[in-house]
Amino acid sequence: MLHYGFIAAGNIIQAMHRGAELNPAYDPSEIGIYDINAEVRDSYAKRGYVTYDKMSDLVDNSEILVLGVTPKVAGLVIDELATSYRPGQLLLSVVTGVEQAWYKEHLGKDSKVIICMPNMSSQVGEGAFAVSRGENCSDEDVKKATEILNLCGLVEEVPDGMMAEVLPFNGSAPGFFYHIANLMVEEAKRLGLDSDKAVKLFAQTMKGSGEMILKSDKSLKDLETALRLPGGATVTALEKIESLGSDDLYREFVNVSVERCKELGNQ
Repeated sequence: MLHYGFIAAGNIIQAMHRGAELNPAYDPSEIGIYDINAEVRDSYAKRGYVTYDKMSDLVDNSEILVLGVTPKVAGLVIDELATSYRPGQLLLSVVTGVEQAWYKEHLGKDSKVIICMPNMSSQVGEGAFAVSRGENCSDEDVKKATEILNLCGLVEEVPDGMMAEVLPFNGSAPGFFYHIANLMVEEAKRLGLDSDKAVKLFAQTMKGSGEMILKSDKSLKDLETALRLPGGATVTALEKIESLGSDDLYREFVNVSVERCKELGNQ
């Protein structure tokens, strides 16, 4: 029996697999793929995955299922899945906005579901995954279901029912960072700097700043304060954008992301 069976292989699932493939411990021959797109299946087959053109065959031959469809088609897919789902079979879901009650309604009260909020950075082995377990899932279930996530990023467990609130901080955050990076590089070009060098400098600075946050014994506030030297260029620039309402814009990004995630889950 296969270790994992993936139902659909869209962008986020493909990113996870590309990231996992960078890890020598990863074995594609233990992974099953079902996707309605024959070209997607062929691409996976060439890389050593086991592919299926029927969902029921994948479900029957997989220990752990991974549901990777969009919210718009989740209702159709879950009904088909329910016809072959084994009671107690572990399901890892990356469907945005859908909570545990929905899975119980479709798969039964004994279903074991772990909900995951991934992000695209998993493609380079630097993903950030938030997971929450259903009431039927044990510590061992969480460990087994997240093995593949640990191969391509960081995994943190959060309370059930908090996935929408997590979204801005990992799922949507890459889009936020890319937007800021694009604006900064555009300004670099306007100032006459080489865009490729500006990209490398800014990307490395974002990466290094992230490492400082994770590894420093200082608080976020202390890290920021250390750079706000009186009269300096950094503090002057920060005070300027704060006066223009930057803090409110960042908060709005968080609030809108959460609101939209909940809307998607109700479609």
